[in-house]
Amino acid sequence: MKKQLLIAAVAATMGTAAIADISLTGASKVNYTNVDSTTDTSDTNTFKHDMDFTLKGSNGDTGVVMTFSNSVTSGNSVNDGATAVTAGTDQAHTNGSTTTAGVATIVTPTTGLTVEDVYMTSSIGSVNVKIGQYQSTSDSNISDATGSTRKAGRFTADTTIGGVKVTFVDQNASGEALIFSGEVNGVKLSHKIANRGAGANTAASSDYTDTSISGTFGGVTAMYRDKDFDFATANDLSTWQVSTDVNNLHIFAAGAKSDSASGTFNSEGVFGALSGTNNYTGVGVKTAMAGNTVKVVALSMNDISTGADDDLMKVVITRPLASGATFEATYTDVDYAGATADKTTIDLELAVKF
Repeated sequence: MKKQLLIAAVAATMGTAAIADISLTGASKVNYTNVDSTTDTSDTNTFKHDMDFTLKGSNGDTGVVMTFSNSVTSGNSVNDGATAVTAGTDQAHTNGSTTTAGVATIVTPTTGLTVEDVYMTSSIGSVNVKIGQYQSTSDSNISDATGSTRKAGRFTADTTIGGVKVTFVDQNASGEALIFSGEVNGVKLSHKIANRGAGANTAASSDYTDTSISGTFGGVTAMYRDKDFDFATANDLSTWQVSTDVNNLHIFAAGAKSDSASGTFNSEGVFGALSGTNNYTGVGVKTAMAGNTVKVVALSMNDISTGADDDLMKVVITRPLASGATFEATYTDVDYAGATADKTTIDLELAVKF
């Protein structure tokens, strides 16, 4: 008790900067992946890791966030962030008539501890602001390849007016967006108006609107999103998702459609990681079984550029361990159309968050 009182007394005498709120969070996962292809030369066995930690500091309503990561997806080169320095004459100095080369000022780092997000958040009256380097997120549970990017020089401001959240997004490179979002009788609505910046619209860079609606109706949760580009309908994207619970089963279905071969999707939602594909529809079921979570999904995928229809089946078993980690085993079977070699993949993952 005396020790606690002493600590409290010392803390009370410290300045506000010294007792600012600082936290450290992170996550780590290590994987073993075996790929068995109908073409023997494509068989692989890979150990990989992906680790990150986030440092957060705050003083009142103002916060600073920095996220660092280290990952290796193949090979056995040490990812230690070592630097290579090349001798040069950038800092040459002359002593009499003799000139001696200095050390080059150009330092080339290898891939090591990568800085991902670096940003500050604060508020000015009723307006919340966010400035720095961070990742934008998709407006739906199934994100497309153009919906989630990390860039520096970003600015976001939002406020709520009459129950409607209004968000303004800008960045150094070019382009800004205005997003209106809210909820009416349990139905969530979002409408984004994006301007690519100066210059004419092109197929690679066009103004667009991004509209989504989601809610639960009679026990069924549904979402629909449509991304409409001004340049041409060939760039348009759309996604949908429905789910419901029946006894101990969570049943879901989802799909994505692109009008262009360049508009590929990478599912980060209910189907997990997918290779880039233009169109897909799929169904799945998830349930609890003997302390495990078991998920089974089946998809049909279409590649616009080749016209190929591919089929995928995946089984994911997840189990929390007494050690605090989570073990996940994933079996994936892909049946490719045409000459592409079919393959099965077994991925074993150990993950932890702190």
